[in-house]
Amino acid sequence: MQTLKRIFNPNALRQWIVVFLAGLVVLTTTACGTAQAALPTGNSGSNNPATADSEGMYPHKDTDMDTSGADAKADRMIRQAEQRIQDNIDKPIPQRYGDAAKDVGQSAKETAKDVGQSAKEAVKNIGKSTQRAADNAGENARGMVNGAADTVDRLAPNQPNS
Repeated sequence: MQTLKRIFNPNALRQWIVVFLAGLVVLTTTACGTAQAALPTGNSGSNNPATADSEGMYPHKDTDMDTSGADAKADRMIRQAEQRIQDNIDKPIPQRYGDAAKDVGQSAKETAKDVGQSAKEAVKNIGKSTQRAADNAGENARGMVNGAADTVDRLAPNQPNS
């Protein structure tokens, strides 16, 4: 009884039917497809370069594009660039660069001003650092003298102080 249930299981039977139908669809589309119609007609043994180049393996070309719009735009942009160049050549140099030259001059003045401020700050900082270093050196010298006196007292406790 179990064997019969396994053989006639509705899920297994459904899966076998789906596999059979899928194979049938693949077989019919491969055998009866339009691949035979896409082959070029004519002599298969001819070595005619005109037909080989014009048709090739497929009768259409993907590389043929209408580039007239892009060509027209490129030509227009070239004419405009040449016109701008010609217009700028006729102008004197200060007029060509007008605002840009003014901006560069202003920027240079501001940079020089900033460098001057930085130099003043550096001089102040150097003065403060030098004073701090001198104070630290004096304190270190006093500490060394006191430390030396303490060391002498420890090493020679019985000697009279002179």
